[in-house]
Order: sequence, then C-alpha cells, then structure tokens
Amino acid sequence: MMSMRGRYWAVVAAVSLVSMTGCAPAESKLDRGIETMRRESNPTELSSRGEAFAALGDMTRAEQYFVAALKAGGEPGALVRRLVAVCVADGRYPVAIEYAEDYLRNHPRDVDVRYVMATMRAALGDASGAKDELRMVLAAKPNLADAHYALAQIARTEGDVMGADAELRHYLRLEPTGRHAEVARASLGPHPTLMQTVPE
Repeated sequence: MMSMRGRYWAVVAAVSLVSMTGCAPAESKLDRGIETMRRESNPTELSSRGEAFAALGDMTRAEQYFVAALKAGGEPGALVRRLVAVCVADGRYPVAIEYAEDYLRNHPRDVDVRYVMATMRAALGDASGAKDELRMVLAAKPNLADAHYALAQIARTEGDVMGADAELRHYLRLEPTGRHAEVARASLGPHPTLMQTVPE
C-alpha cells in the first residue's frame, strides 16, 4: 500500500501531467495487438482511438493504441505524455517511468517529462533518483518554482531542515502567491526576513 507521502507525490504527478497537455512494457505482451493496429491505421487514427479508450477508463487499451501510434511514426513528445498519463491513472508508476526514461534518452531537454518522472520516483520512495531528476530540471529551468518546492518536500522527509527551508524560500521568491505559498510560509515559521534573503 502506498504511504501518505507516496500518495502526495502521486497527486503531484497527476497534476503535472494534466498541465503538460493495464500498462505493460512496450516490448512485451502488448506487441501482438500493436502490430495488428499498426497495419490497420495511421498515427493520428491510432492516437484518437487511444484517447477514446482513455476517456472510457480502459487504460490498458489506451496504452496499446498510444504505443502503436508511436511505433507507426507519431510525434514522440505528445504520445509519451499520454502513455505516462494513462499509466499514472492506472497506478502503474514503474511502467510510466520506463516510458519517460526511454523518451528522455533521445530527448534529454524535455523538462516537463523529466519533472513528472521526478515526481513519480518520489511517489515510489526513490528520493535519491527524484532529487537527481529535479536538479537536472532546475539546471535547465532554474525558475521552475514547483521543482524547488518538490526538493523542499524531499529534504524535509530526509530531515534536512536547512535544505528544505532554502528551497522553500526559492519557491516563495518565484511564486509568492503560488498554490503552495501558504504551506511554504507555515513551514518556514515566523521568519519573514529570511524569505527575502534568497540570492537572485
């Protein structure tokens, strides 16, 4: 059973997937059906069918069609986002991470997919992997406030209070009225002057 902390990260992953726009490895049990789909349809039609199954809540069939669309030459960025989304909706985070990892090998600069992968790693309790991904995100996009907040949550879980506070201050500097601002200020406590000391 996923812990409360894991459920928090699962929600973060789901929300991030929305803003960016049964799972099984693409090379295993899905292949027979996918090969048939590839012969029948073009990427646009396959993707549309995937969307239809996702709307019906059949995430395994949706995954099959999105993989088929990808193999048929569909746009990788959009299709991987949908693959990750349907796997997360089905609670299958390890497979979602596999899709994201495969995509990022060829598209390492896609910050959105990397951020979502970081939140999924955190949901599975892989704090080290999540931190590594978040640092890569921030190296490419240092003003992504949610990444600073995510690092703060991981640091807090690990007992690194100073590290967590530093990331919360970064978050508040970037998003003083953001969705996490109230919680961030409460976590920092009655030290308003500290919130002004984050370097530019």
